[in-house]
Order: sequence, then structure tokens, then C-alpha cells
Amino acid sequence: MLNLPRSGRLVYGLLRDGRVPLINKALFTGLGLLYLIWPLDVLPDMIPLIGELDDLTIILFLVDRFVASAPNYVVQEYLDRFQ
Repeated sequence: MLNLPRSGRLVYGLLRDGRVPLINKALFTGLGLLYLIWPLDVLPDMIPLIGELDDLTIILFLVDRFVASAPNYVVQEYLDRFQ
């Protein structure tokens, strides 16, 4: 189940942790920023709900890939802290 505050703290912690490779952090933040400033969308935002759905999907995909690329023991350490 998706827990946004927990996921946000996890991503924040991973971005600040020195054990996560710098290239992973740079790719995550770079691709996220690039998508936010990119003028073209997969689906135009003028379509109610569906237009925002593609934005949410891409951001969640980036978060998922970032967490998956971090070392498992580091992710588990942060998840254990939040319980």
C-alpha cells in the first residue's frame, strides 16, 4: 500500500545518504526536473484527471526506480526507522 509520507521520507533519506551512489541521485533528480520543465506531456494537462495522471505515473515510476537502485540494506534501514 502506498504511504506518501513514508515514501517521501524514504526518498529524502536516500538522497542525503552517502551510501547511495551519486549517479543514482543525479539521475533521479535530473530526470525529475527535466520532466517538470519539459513542455510536452504524454497526455495534455487540459484533459481533467487524465492529464495529471501521466505526470503522477512518471513521478511514481522515477521514485520506484530510484528506491530499487539504492542498496537494499540502506533502504531496509530507513524503512525500519519509519515503523
